[in-house]
Amino acid sequence: MGPLKPDLAELIFGFIVFGLVFAVFAKILLPRIGRTLAERHDALEGGFDRATDIQAESEAALAELRAQMAETRRETAAVRQKAAEEGARLMAEARAEGQRIREELVTTGHERLDADVALASASLHAELGLIATDLAGKVLGEPVGTLVADSDVIARFLAELDQLDAEQGGGTAGNKG
Repeated sequence: MGPLKPDLAELIFGFIVFGLVFAVFAKILLPRIGRTLAERHDALEGGFDRATDIQAESEAALAELRAQMAETRRETAAVRQKAAEEGARLMAEARAEGQRIREELVTTGHERLDADVALASASLHAELGLIATDLAGKVLGEPVGTLVADSDVIARFLAELDQLDAEQGGGTAGNKG
């Protein structure tokens, strides 16, 4: 019996053992191997899918973050613009208030100055009347105070001085020198 002429019993026994081994592989081992390969394939593909999903989520989060940052920049610019406008408005108000106060002070100062000039002029007119009366009394050699007090000679004299002063250039009686 050689390799070209096999023994029929050994050949049948070989076929039966091959069929049994094939049946064990087909029924038990191949489904387990298929499940294991499918699980691994699912794990790998699922990992890739999960990684793709995570990447998509992170890109969406990044896009949302960029949109929020752009909105924040716009809000910041609007707040900055509003603050600049408010500052300019406050400065204009402060400037107007300062101008108003300055005008008030200048007006008050002019009024006080005019009042002081009027007071000084009245005081000088009164003294001038007294001095003129004393001088007239010394020139005449007798007192003329009662005569002058009864008439309005001094008032007419001062009115004439004011009129002359007005005609010569609009100055006051104190500017004659």
